[in-house]
Amino acid sequence: MPDEPRPPISEHEYEDQLEPTHLIRRSHVVVRAGTMMLGAGTSALRVREVMAAVARTVGVQQIDAQVTFTQVVVTIGRRGIFRTQVGETRPSVNADRIASLHRFSHDLPDRERAIDVEARLDAIEDSPRLYPAWLLVVLVALACASVAVLSNGGWREVLAVLPASAIAYGLHRLLTRLQFNLLAVVLTSAAVASALYVAFAALITYAVGPPSDRFAAGFICASIFLIPGFPLVTAGLDLTRLDLDAGVPRLTYAAMVVLAIAIGVWLVAAVTGVSPVPVGQIEGHPAVVWAALIIASFFAVFGWATMFNVPLGTAVASGVVAIIGNVPRLLLLENGVKPHVATFVGCVIMGLGCAVVASWFGMTKIIMTVPTLLVSIPGSSALRTLIYFDQADINGAIESGVSTVLVVVAMVAGLSGARMLTDPEWTFTRPATGRTH
Repeated sequence: MPDEPRPPISEHEYEDQLEPTHLIRRSHVVVRAGTMMLGAGTSALRVREVMAAVARTVGVQQIDAQVTFTQVVVTIGRRGIFRTQVGETRPSVNADRIASLHRFSHDLPDRERAIDVEARLDAIEDSPRLYPAWLLVVLVALACASVAVLSNGGWREVLAVLPASAIAYGLHRLLTRLQFNLLAVVLTSAAVASALYVAFAALITYAVGPPSDRFAAGFICASIFLIPGFPLVTAGLDLTRLDLDAGVPRLTYAAMVVLAIAIGVWLVAAVTGVSPVPVGQIEGHPAVVWAALIIASFFAVFGWATMFNVPLGTAVASGVVAIIGNVPRLLLLENGVKPHVATFVGCVIMGLGCAVVASWFGMTKIIMTVPTLLVSIPGSSALRTLIYFDQADINGAIESGVSTVLVVVAMVAGLSGARMLTDPEWTFTRPATGRTH
């Protein structure tokens, strides 16, 4: 009996037969791993490393990736077939996810099905935050109060900063959860933090006597938790490696956030007449003063680290390394060394310390490094610069602005120098072949 003629296939069925379904599944899991790593806030180099590891495991023979601040564009090839896919994410910071994806990429077997890799990514994505909201409110307030101590604030400034920053941070979390515009949330939170600080400081003055001559030290620090430390540091790392597609947008984002903070603080300063003039060093017995500075160095970094969702052990290690690096920085400043030179020395020490401790205890270096370096970030002088401009104090604004830029450059240079001394990927510039093997 002759074969019956096959019915004609439709155009859609013909296209379905041409679709490389094996490559589609592999492409999806590679892009997903990259967007998860990028969305957690790490540098472009680490995003590419994770995608390359996943590609090797699922049998992809070639991968080329372009990483920006919010997007990954990946072209993968297998058996002569190529596919390009775009993944997009929103900027955020989740240090525990960075660490989990780092371990995931190193623990992958030589070969595994895409569906099994997808299941591993599901488990990482579904992991809850490490700290409850109420604890974060307490720790962030403690970090802001610690920065007030490092900015030469006294006990009255610390007492005013604690509730002001706690309430403002809680408001920031609420508005972020409701998905309000990011810059509007930052501006509102900065204004609320500054206004509450003025209110609490006034209550303390009413209770104990004349106004404090260190009032300005705490005014800036009440909203210091809003400083975009992670994007700022990772932008510097990306630019150091000439990853301009990721570094320039990150830096722009960080600058926009700092501007929003400054506008919020300025609104309160304009209404209340607060002067941003820096205050002198804390007076007292040297042993007491240095004990306060050491404790403040630890808790400033520890609080920031927990806000970034850094695991507890790593957060403690970051605080200890911050002390080791910040004490020499403070000693240099006390002896008249310029701030950017002191910051460079301190950041080199902290970068080397993070590399050593991360190697000893199997920690992820990047999530240690960023919170640690923030102990020397010039958040106060950055905000002070814009307030000087508003007050038409051009000389003060230029002086403060140049100092701020030099300190930021010194931070990035110090960290990059430490990386080059401890990591061959930073010491040498090798062309990317696009091959996964």
